Amino acid sequence: MNDIIKKFKPFMKYCIVGAMGTFLDLAALYIFVEYISIPVIPASILSFLLAVTNNFLLNKSWTFRNKSKNYRKLYIKFFIVSLVGLGLTVTGMHVMVNIIGIWYMLAKVLTSLIVLTWNFLANKFWTFRLTEKNLFIVDDFPLELSVIIPAYNEENRIKNTLLAIEDYIKDNKINAEIIVVDDGSQDKTTQIVNNYRQKNNSIKSIKLEKNKGKGCAVKAGVEAGKGKYILFTDADNSTPIEEFEKLLTQLKSKNAKLAIGSRYLHDSNIKIKQPYYRILIGRIGNLLIRIFLIDDIKDTQCGFKLFEHRVAKEIFSFQKIKRFGFDMEALVIAQNLDYKIIEVPVSWFNSAESRFRPIKDSLRTLRDLVYIKLNLWSGRYNRDNE
Repeated sequence: MNDIIKKFKPFMKYCIVGAMGTFLDLAALYIFVEYISIPVIPASILSFLLAVTNNFLLNKSWTFRNKSKNYRKLYIKFFIVSLVGLGLTVTGMHVMVNIIGIWYMLAKVLTSLIVLTWNFLANKFWTFRLTEKNLFIVDDFPLELSVIIPAYNEENRIKNTLLAIEDYIKDNKINAEIIVVDDGSQDKTTQIVNNYRQKNNSIKSIKLEKNKGKGCAVKAGVEAGKGKYILFTDADNSTPIEEFEKLLTQLKSKNAKLAIGSRYLHDSNIKIKQPYYRILIGRIGNLLIRIFLIDDIKDTQCGFKLFEHRVAKEIFSFQKIKRFGFDMEALVIAQNLDYKIIEVPVSWFNSAESRFRPIKDSLRTLRDLVYIKLNLWSGRYNRDNE
């Protein structure tokens, strides 16, 4: 008996809220028309909106106990459900009374039951649906490390990078996989990787049909990764794979969830510097990022970042940005989810073959910065966001 009551308890709450909303609707309509002298049609609209808002707030906090902070999106969904319910009421009354010939009072009861059921189910399974990210909960890892390498037209550099990473993994006896994600290359990148992986089954290849951006490539690699730790690094090996040990040590000792390489800390070791204009653009960009998004990280764009498995999977499930801005977005998401980030000084070699376009990529990153800020405000990076 208690189990039955427990199952029907949300529906009973919904009925109570609905009755309160109906009373509020009628009372507000009477007050608007009789005391404030608002015409009937506008008064009906206002009283309907008031009742919908009341029902939304009570159902969110009491009936379904939804803790999402994204009120705007939830209210829009709830309002759509209410409008559909209103349409069902009008249609149902017309069909039952004018076509079938049912007594209008009985038709009203039947229609109300149908609409009440519709509203309850739609709000339970759509508006206020709660999701659990159980896919991120993994206890047993077949590998210690997944190394993700996004690559676009890297036929000249990818083999040397693979050799360096493979040698490091073997020398340190790390049970690891190397995942190269070809971001729609038009050269022989995938062919070189596939030829090389025939000699080494720890190397895996993912081919994106067209160029979607570095962010998309990294996300595809993270989704495929099976290691306890997930590291992504650039195809030019600008931060040597040997720096992985520094990140892992700091991640464990500082009880962090992410360890990111940094070129701008006191102990960072820049072996080959960037051109002056890139240094200037990078510093200005990082200043803007620190002002508007992340105030305690000096280098968000270094392409050498280490995540715990579950953390990487969750962060990239929220990812919206496909190209260069994905780095700062990932860190913003991490902070929004309360994951501790540790910044680690690393050695770094600038590549003369960098594809960075100063004006176009800077403007695109600035646009991404605004987009990320709007996503933060709207709650798109919240765990309970639908």
